[in-house]
Amino acid sequence: MTVRQRLRLVSLAIAAAPAAMLGFAYYTEYVVGLLPCMLCLYQRPPHYVAAIAGLLAFALVGGPRLASRALLGLAGTALLLGAIIGFFHAGVELKLWLGPAECGGKLAPLVTDLNDLSQAMKDTKVVQCDEPSWVFLGLSMAAWNGILSLGLALFAFWGMLQGQLKGRYRT
Repeated sequence: MTVRQRLRLVSLAIAAAPAAMLGFAYYTEYVVGLLPCMLCLYQRPPHYVAAIAGLLAFALVGGPRLASRALLGLAGTALLLGAIIGFFHAGVELKLWLGPAECGGKLAPLVTDLNDLSQAMKDTKVVQCDEPSWVFLGLSMAAWNGILSLGLALFAFWGMLQGQLKGRYRT
């Protein structure tokens, strides 16, 4: 397999995997009905950046010499940030440390009637960051996000370094 083929493969995987992870998060939110907490929402932007950078890297393989490698580096950095947020969230769920203050859920809009306030309090679902809403094989969605994001970040960095030999890039 040539360096160019490896770059295409890595770029395509780095574009597809974060997009699939986002798709799963939106599926669990809108189809299954699991509401995300604030830390869950913070984990999403790095996946957007990584997916777009991976797609651009795939499009630029064979183009400007370092463009696809730089984009893979950006994707790897974004995924590393996503892994850090995921592991932090998993630590909050395991009660190893406290989460941010806004992890108690969103407040309902202001109401003027006491009966409306009482009903709004009954209807409002508060999503806590320290309670996992989905667990698979003993790990929460945040822990899985941390593990998968770290693995993808390492894969992106490996792809970025493809073709380096004694300080030179080979194509």
